[in-house]
Amino acid sequence: MSVSLADFVPSLLREIQPPGAETYNDVSEDEMIGYLVDGFWEASLDGFVNEWTCDEDGLVVPLALGGEDLPRAQVTLIILYAGIRMLRNKILNMNTSFSAKAGPVEFEQQSGASVLQEMLRQLKSTKDRLLSQAEFTGSLDLAIDALSVRSYSGLSYWGGPELMGY
Repeated sequence: MSVSLADFVPSLLREIQPPGAETYNDVSEDEMIGYLVDGFWEASLDGFVNEWTCDEDGLVVPLALGGEDLPRAQVTLIILYAGIRMLRNKILNMNTSFSAKAGPVEFEQQSGASVLQEMLRQLKSTKDRLLSQAEFTGSLDLAIDALSVRSYSGLSYWGGPELMGY
């Protein structure tokens, strides 16, 4: 049982480019799979996909014998991580202004990275929200248990008569 991240290259493209755009058409499928593999391992470092492993070809298999395939929600998380990596690299490689002058003729072009920065900010915000939810979820059961004990009775803190059947 395995999941191939190569099947999700179109999903990654939808994550990072506007509809109808051909921004990443010159990026090979192997390179896109590489970003997905990197996204997998970054998600693993953040504690999200620790029950699976991934090879360099993007084949994700469970660590436990007979374990379940990687759920689609986890694949979406990997796509999110890969998208963040790709947009971050694009912003780093982007020229924000160009000017040329030949005699009396001048040409100037400015390409603001603000749209890509906002996309990256939104993706990072989603990632941060997922990380905080993961941290909170670990203690959610404890919080609910403590709340139910306090709601039952104030005497329940010290084992008063209500808990002893009086």
